[in-house]
Amino acid sequence: MVKSKYVSVNQMCNDKSNDDLLCEAIANFCQQTPETRERDKAFAHLWSLILKFQIPRTSPHPRYPDLLQEIQLEFSQRICTEFEQIKAGKKSFVHSLRLWMNWYGLRLGFRIMDLDREDKKKNERETSLDAPISGGNNDGNTPTLVDVTAGKFDPMETLIREDFKEKLSAAIQTLVCHPKDYPQCTCAEIYKRRFYRNPPQKFTEISKELNLPYQALMAHNRRKCKPLLKKIYNELLGGE
Repeated sequence: MVKSKYVSVNQMCNDKSNDDLLCEAIANFCQQTPETRERDKAFAHLWSLILKFQIPRTSPHPRYPDLLQEIQLEFSQRICTEFEQIKAGKKSFVHSLRLWMNWYGLRLGFRIMDLDREDKKKNERETSLDAPISGGNNDGNTPTLVDVTAGKFDPMETLIREDFKEKLSAAIQTLVCHPKDYPQCTCAEIYKRRFYRNPPQKFTEISKELNLPYQALMAHNRRKCKPLLKKIYNELLGGE
């Protein structure tokens, strides 16, 4: 019986340090001929160690798996040429590799931070349309209608109309558009929770309670609900 060239990660970890295991796995990978089955196997073994030793920074961001795939590809393309430089670090090789992957080389940590910043900016842009418009005790935070239509009209002139909010509320209830397979998540339901609750319900809460994936909720709000809401405002204001 021929023994397999590859032994389990757990078995290897019982005999050698993490530094030794990683160095040997990288060396083995780099020795293989590109675009061969042997090289693919060597990389699969190497990457299993990378994950086992928790070297990549993790994130709950929904785009993190795609980002990690990009890092995995870039890692396979650069590790052989930069291996010796990483190994020359003053601390352990695991520590040096973690710094290289997350900050100095592949910049995974910075890329995760960029994703978070993009989401923050996106949410700030979307807040204008989704701020609460109900009256009452709102600590002075009642948004203006200018936030909804990017400054194309003066909201204060409409807020003084006694029947404006009633007409707006009635019009919003007609927005029955919803994502496919999610009839419970109408635009009316979204805006009822966003506009007429104090405090307004967060999108993450709406997503959970309506059993709709967060990204699908945000896409539906952006593509369908906001244009319909803007149309309602224009009609109530006597515009187009």
